[in-house]
Amino acid sequence: MAKLMKGMLEIGGISINHLTTLNSFRDKNPNIKIREGNPTSFVYFLSPQPIYSESFLIQLVFTNEKVSKVILRAYSEIEEDGMTIAKRHRKWLITLLGESLGIKNQIEFNWGVINPWVDMKSSKAEIHLTYF
Repeated sequence: MAKLMKGMLEIGGISINHLTTLNSFRDKNPNIKIREGNPTSFVYFLSPQPIYSESFLIQLVFTNEKVSKVILRAYSEIEEDGMTIAKRHRKWLITLLGESLGIKNQIEFNWGVINPWVDMKSSKAEIHLTYF
């Protein structure tokens, strides 16, 4: 979808982009946990959230009250290894961004970068959206 190309995500009725602030999450949704620190704070969605065509576990990182990173991990009811999750991430990115962008390890835009990430040692896979 064109929204992801613009750095926008729709999560549980909340729009997230490079202008999103920590204050926009305070006391708004009981399904969100906020861990505040200075200068970095974190927002965790307590249950998987649908983003376009896939459900994700989501963590937002705020630096000086402004979103700096969104970390997505495809959700599954069953245990999946890192490569299986990474393949789901790639399929999702290809669907939203097209094959030429969705297969890259670092996808750059004027608002920031999308990095599909996999660590075979820990069997973890994530998608990182980092805002400039």
